[in-house]
Formats: sequence, C-alpha cells, structure tokens
Amino acid sequence: LLHPLLQPQHRQLHLQQNQQLRLPALVRPQPLLLHQPQQDGEEKCVWSDWINLGQPTSGSEGGDNESIKKIISAGYHICSAPEAVECRAKQYPGLQISQLGQDVTCNPSVGLICQNNKQGLQQKCFDYEIRVKCLTPTQCSGEEKCVWSDWINLGQPTSGSEGGDNESIKNIISAGYHICSAPEAVECRAKQYPGLQISQLGQDVTCNPSVGLICQNNKQGLQQKCFDYEIRVKCCLSNSYQQ
Repeated sequence: LLHPLLQPQHRQLHLQQNQQLRLPALVRPQPLLLHQPQQDGEEKCVWSDWINLGQPTSGSEGGDNESIKKIISAGYHICSAPEAVECRAKQYPGLQISQLGQDVTCNPSVGLICQNNKQGLQQKCFDYEIRVKCLTPTQCSGEEKCVWSDWINLGQPTSGSEGGDNESIKNIISAGYHICSAPEAVECRAKQYPGLQISQLGQDVTCNPSVGLICQNNKQGLQQKCFDYEIRVKCCLSNSYQQ
C-alpha cells in the first residue's frame, strides 16, 4: 500500500510501472573498515587475534615475514594502517620482544620482519606472531562489530532524461566519506518520505551493497524524475581471524 502522503500522480505511477527493484543483500566485505567519524567524535580500539603466517624460512636470506602487506595478501581482514601493533615469539609468549635478544622490526608501518642474517651467531629467527589495533567506532571485544553510517546524501538529483540521483559507493568515497568500499549491507530511502520502504515508492532504483544507490530519471515512467534519495551503509570488522 502506498503511504497517504504520496500525491495522486505518484499513486498512478506506482500502478503503471512494472519495476524490478534490487533490494539490499548481504555481501561479505573484503576491503577494510576504515575509521569513520561519528557525531560524538569518539573512536574505539579493536585488537586482532594473534596472527602467524607460518614458520620462518631457513638460510641466510630467510627469516620471518609477518608484514602488514603480507598479512592482508594472505586474506586477513585487517586495516592497512594500524594504530598500533604487538609482536611476540610463539615459543616465548610471556616475554617482551625486547627480551628475546633478536634484531626484529615491529612497528605499525611495516608489521613484523625478522631476517636470519641479522641474528648474530645463531643466524635464525624465532617463529614470531603479531596482532594489530585498528580504529573503529565501536566497542573493543573479540566479536565481529558492524557499524551503520549516518544517512548520506550527496545532493539533489540532476535534471533531464540523462540525470538522476547517484549515491553510489564510489561517489560517496570520492566525496570524502570514510566508509568501506564493500559494505555488508545498505539501506536506501527517499528524503521526502523517510518513513516509507523504498519498495513502496514506485520508482525503479538500484540499491545494493555492490553499487550503492543509483536512480535514473529516464527509468521513472511518466514522471521521468527521481526522488532525492539518501543511503546508509553497514561496515563490519571482525576480530576473529582464520588461518
């Protein structure tokens, strides 16, 4: 049923159009959740589990490489610029890395790098592991945390048959919003009718996590004009990692 606030021409348009509306679907994000500004300005910390990409390689040119770049390449969902990192030897988890007597790089810019040829007479790195701390507007815990953004509106729809309303994920990021590039889910609504489901509006609109929101005037039947839409996105950061 159409909402009583909709004008008669909108009721008629709804009956005339054979729309196929693409509704939000859940998509597991591959990119990272960036820290997103909130109205209260508060940011929370999330530590990953300890990550170990395997035993150190042997030989003078070998060692243990648990760099941020390599960890992400291995499929771990961590941020590319951690707020902090912690490193430890798997054999000695209770010791600080400074107590181990090895020449090891361990910082947020690089991650962990240990080269065998820098380890004095032993010439062999311990088996190291690392965990990283990322910023996200949610509480710190071992569970997956999902955060909905505020409603985002990049402006009024453009006019003309080639115009419309483009609130795509790509455009939103280009406009400077700090959202993930592959949201877990999205929600869309018309600014004029915030209490209505998008399926009740009678317009042919793309609204999904892969694209974001796209409305083209030339697909809106007799009216040939998109409503002014806005979108919010759901980004997730998991603190549980699988090796």
